[in-house]
Amino acid sequence: MSKRSNVSYVKPAEPAFLKKFKENVGYKSGPTVETKRQQLTPVDSDSGPSDPEDEQPQVVVLRKGDLTAEEAAKVKQNAENSKKSEEPEPEDGKHVFRKPAKRSSGDTFAGLTATSSKKKKEERKEQTELSNSENKPKQVKNTSLLSFEDDGDDD
Repeated sequence: MSKRSNVSYVKPAEPAFLKKFKENVGYKSGPTVETKRQQLTPVDSDSGPSDPEDEQPQVVVLRKGDLTAEEAAKVKQNAENSKKSEEPEPEDGKHVFRKPAKRSSGDTFAGLTATSSKKKKEERKEQTELSNSENKPKQVKNTSLLSFEDDGDDD
């Protein structure tokens, strides 16, 4: 098992004809894995609290009640402060999950109601029974119509 953990790759020497060809063409080798590891630097996050002035939104005051640059800065600062005070991040890095607040029965969405399939089936049966009783024409016996029943009148 210990031999497997020490497995490494040794790149073989490049053949002479490939070296000549690369020199003639002017080939430059790309970055290797080692050079990429050396070049890798931590990237600064763009979501930092301080934005450069040229990235700030431009404030235009057209009317008397519009928000000025100073008021916008105050609102932004208040929003950041309230966000920090609302949810303190755990020091150990673990997230805490809470159960959502239960909704009361009065907090239903407009036009949405939930019913069970049993109730739906019963309602459909009632509707079909009502529609069948209303739509069925009453049978009227007309003696002038031909009848193919055997009444025994024939000789």
